[in-house]
Amino acid sequence: MWLTLLTSFIGGQEVNVIPIKIWNSNGDLVIAEKGKILRKLPSDVKIIALDKNDADTIKGLEDFNVCYLYSSFPVEKSLLIDPSVIPFVAQRILTALSEWDTQNYPYYQRRLAEFQARLSGASLAGQVLKDVAVCDMSGSCGILLKAAGCKIEVPESESLEKWKKGNFAGLRDYLDDMKAKNITIVFDDDIPPVLRKYLSGRSEAFHWKRPAPEVDYPTFLNEQYISLWQKTIAKPLT
Repeated sequence: MWLTLLTSFIGGQEVNVIPIKIWNSNGDLVIAEKGKILRKLPSDVKIIALDKNDADTIKGLEDFNVCYLYSSFPVEKSLLIDPSVIPFVAQRILTALSEWDTQNYPYYQRRLAEFQARLSGASLAGQVLKDVAVCDMSGSCGILLKAAGCKIEVPESESLEKWKKGNFAGLRDYLDDMKAKNITIVFDDDIPPVLRKYLSGRSEAFHWKRPAPEVDYPTFLNEQYISLWQKTIAKPLT
């Protein structure tokens, strides 16, 4: 889905992007239409994959013209949300689109420049969270909290692993302690559903959500930063 978001932005009106993987209502990454989506695609469709390992997770993809952005993605795939990593991936997408559609290279280049400018703007928006204390109980968005300059608390790894398995012994006391210290709990859809459900019921917890397919990533990132800021330090309107 991250490649879908990036390709949709850079391709703009010149590219029709169909995601092969989607986030379901629970925030989990699944194959769209249980794989039926591939049988609906024309044989000459162009497919972008992060690398061969990424493509191999989708049965039947070997029958199509697949462009691998990397021979092997050089960092953890969870870092695809990192503002310092995304521009490099976006540049690879520009290259792929331009090879397939040479005449629209200037358009794709302008779209990439716009994406980078707006991503920088969203990252600057995150600075409203500089030195704000948060507790990171997320699966992957910790890198975004660090990018914003948050002061990050984390539970002991042994306790967190226990809570992820549904053993909540000590969790209520831990959350109450964070609340007493005015520290917001941040979680996302990359943690097990059982823990996600528990945290969703806590008023001091902030759910860092998945971006909707129709929302561009810079807009999403900006909105998440501002929403977290409002949750942590903004005074309510009177």
